[in-house]
Amino acid sequence: MFKSLSASCRFTSSLKTRLAVSSQSLSTTSRLRQDSDNMALTLFDDLGILVKGANLAVGSPGPKELAACNEMFSKATAWRLSQDDSSSLFAYGPRSGHPGYLSQLAKFLSKHYDDEVKFEDLVGTAGASHGLGLLTHYYFSEGDIVFVEDTSYFLALTFFRNDCGLKIVSVPTDKDGILVDKLQALIHLHGDGLKEKTSAKPFRAMLYVVSTYHNPTGRSMKLERSTELIRTAQANDLLVVSDDVYNLLPFSQGLQDGDFAPITECNDKLVAPQRLYHFERKLNEGKPGVGNVVSNGTFSKILAPGARLGWLEGSRTVLDPIRSCALIQSSGAVQQLLGGLAEGVLALGLQDEHLAKSRLIYENRARALCRSLRQHLPKEVVWSPPAGGYFMWLELPEKIDGVELKAAALKEDISVSPGVGCSPEGKFKNYIRISFTYEDENVLEHGGKVLGRLIKEMM
Repeated sequence: MFKSLSASCRFTSSLKTRLAVSSQSLSTTSRLRQDSDNMALTLFDDLGILVKGANLAVGSPGPKELAACNEMFSKATAWRLSQDDSSSLFAYGPRSGHPGYLSQLAKFLSKHYDDEVKFEDLVGTAGASHGLGLLTHYYFSEGDIVFVEDTSYFLALTFFRNDCGLKIVSVPTDKDGILVDKLQALIHLHGDGLKEKTSAKPFRAMLYVVSTYHNPTGRSMKLERSTELIRTAQANDLLVVSDDVYNLLPFSQGLQDGDFAPITECNDKLVAPQRLYHFERKLNEGKPGVGNVVSNGTFSKILAPGARLGWLEGSRTVLDPIRSCALIQSSGAVQQLLGGLAEGVLALGLQDEHLAKSRLIYENRARALCRSLRQHLPKEVVWSPPAGGYFMWLELPEKIDGVELKAAALKEDISVSPGVGCSPEGKFKNYIRISFTYEDENVLEHGGKVLGRLIKEMM
């Protein structure tokens, strides 16, 4: 009897212990679930930069456009995983990227550029930021020089300065792009600071540009300027990295001419502006494999930034060392699996359909914002309708500080980007950048109205 009672006590004690542990575990699981529910799901949530009103500082596809990717990737995944070679997507991939992905990508880009994009000129990346990182970290070291446009993409400036320790030299621009004569003068001025080139690393400095639908100004480099720039780069052993992330989003001429009425369909005959690499190939005909220019592309602006998928397009001179670097040899293809799924998106024509819809949506959003700006901005504000891309650049009266306007706008739940942050020299204090791709038309019209009122109050 005592043995039975003792056993019963031990059992009861053990049961209480297990229940306590189980209760603690459930409590922990519940707490973790609550913590998870409170965690940010997107970069913008994580940074805390979204406002409840008009997000004119956000350079991203809008939530509705991203929601459309669900069905696209479901179809593409089912198709791609039904192929005989689907298991290869789970292996280390070839250094340039999965051949199926690169083949479909070359066809897609050739169609929209109306220019041959060669399979062998492509290397897959995890987006434009990753592509820029690969090139910068391989070819340059702390203290080396990077020439940039003034103005330029603000996070590229942060990357060069803080992450890489490069010396930034800003080059003035005008409405047609970078001023090449000023670039040449700056190359001469900083000649002693340019690195010595070697056979493995034949570039003395980098030139970083956004040549089409520029961030932040929305402008595009003219043909003559592009050719002049390439010749200068070749003569001075510069590696030119062009962020070609907005090229496939051209808008109709009517918008540029001041017709801001909504449209019901896109002009399918519009061709994306050519990238600098196209002009370099023309100049280098008869010299295969030689080059100074890289086109840095991405699906982030035309499909889904969360896919983290992009490409470098350039000559063997530039890209073969990237293919052979230890980082790529260790990992194999960048985004092997996602590249395979993107192959499906491309092969099934889903990206073509999505791009056409996105162009129509973004152009109508740009038109809505332009209607609002034309109605509400004072005449002292200088701006131009966008020819494509994501952004507009507003020159405010000289007495108005873009940072102060940003603070005033945030109080009204409107976000904008001050121009000073886009200048390596801290210039353009009376400028702001606004984006028209993230928000719906009615929100953009409201944002333009509020900006107009705030600017008038600050004059």
